[in-house]
Amino acid sequence: MISERLYQRAAAGSPIRVAIVGTGHMGAGVAHQISQMKGMRVAVLAERDVPKAVDVYAANGIPRDRILITHRLDEAQDAVRQDRPVVTEDGKLPSLIEGVDAIVEATGVPDVGARIAYASIMGGKHTVMLNIEADVVVGPILSALAKKAGVVYSIAAGDQPGAICELYDWAVTLGFEVVAAGRGTWMRPGGRYLTPDQFEDMAERLGGSAQMYCSFHDGTKSQIEMAVTANVLGLAPDIRGMHEPFVHVDDLQTVFSLNTQGGILAHTGVVELANCFTPEGEEVVQGTVGGGVFLVVTSPHPGIQKNLTHLFRRVKNAGPNYPLYRPYHLTCIETPYSVVRACLHGETTGAADRLRTEVVAVAKRDLKKGELLDGGGGYTVFGLIERAQVAREENLLPIGFAYGIPTLRDIPKDTPLRKSDVKMDADSFLYKLRALQEATLPLGKG
Repeated sequence: MISERLYQRAAAGSPIRVAIVGTGHMGAGVAHQISQMKGMRVAVLAERDVPKAVDVYAANGIPRDRILITHRLDEAQDAVRQDRPVVTEDGKLPSLIEGVDAIVEATGVPDVGARIAYASIMGGKHTVMLNIEADVVVGPILSALAKKAGVVYSIAAGDQPGAICELYDWAVTLGFEVVAAGRGTWMRPGGRYLTPDQFEDMAERLGGSAQMYCSFHDGTKSQIEMAVTANVLGLAPDIRGMHEPFVHVDDLQTVFSLNTQGGILAHTGVVELANCFTPEGEEVVQGTVGGGVFLVVTSPHPGIQKNLTHLFRRVKNAGPNYPLYRPYHLTCIETPYSVVRACLHGETTGAADRLRTEVVAVAKRDLKKGELLDGGGGYTVFGLIERAQVAREENLLPIGFAYGIPTLRDIPKDTPLRKSDVKMDADSFLYKLRALQEATLPLGKG
């Protein structure tokens, strides 16, 4: 068992040493959870706001006078050898430290995430990516580079894509066919046009940024998560942006079935969202997917269908499709499990070998020529999932590039942006890594 192997490492005084880049809500949460585990420890926290990182260590019982604050490799390396906790402003420093086994990227910024993940892989570190904003743009090339370097690149357990991948792996291992895979979401009528100023109080109350919370509520985060899931599992959206219907858990297998079966889908093998808001704008918590994840599965075998129909006898309209539902995802709390799987077994929670889907930027309001885009959850654009081949044919702008670049013309509200509509930042690391991906990896079929 994994737990036994961790206990053995603890007893031998050889814990898995982890560096975390970014100590916002997610990064800090990973550190808190590792502090309660045997056989693992947080060796380095990389954070531009140094006192913030020091506070994370202190919250886990580490005296402040024991923490080394440095940007020097020799000092950091000596401290890690002596089990002295390190804080650094330099996000790339952990990739150079010999004693670090794995790096968790938790900044949430696409270009930064691409830089840190690349440096981690080139430094021979297992890399766990909480930064799905970067993964949805350059995940396949990072995965390919990790394989060549002999390390693991992985999305994170606890995030919904990781939770769906775990459920999917279980289902396809048993021979089930997947009709739909998805997560719950909260998309109220008009929600695509929400802006960060409407989440300032939430950010003040919970910590984190208002733009981050807005990205959840304007739907961009959900679209990105399902694109990451699709890229890893070889699935696709049924339509641009997915259907995202209001649906109860007991109706998943009815709604997410083919048109010919009375459902809403034109294809099987799709990613979807189960909305907790009715079309009238009423939020329904009881009986909806909420923070959970789901699969709708089927089997062509009549004996298996007979068994499943009996086992799902309390679910209305069960068969030939059946719902598998996990009512939670534990975000950063579960992320250390991906680190353990990578370090002990060389396994990934999920990683894409091809780009099958994109999340494309769509104007949140009428945009004027020369306006700077501010990315997911901002004031200018929201994101919608699309098949990668369609996005390429239509020259659509991946939302990961829609940060700090100007528009070249007026763009009406609800218009998908094209690359020709903006001045791309060809000097950004994300752009260069994406160019390498497009030159070396063909698009996958979604």
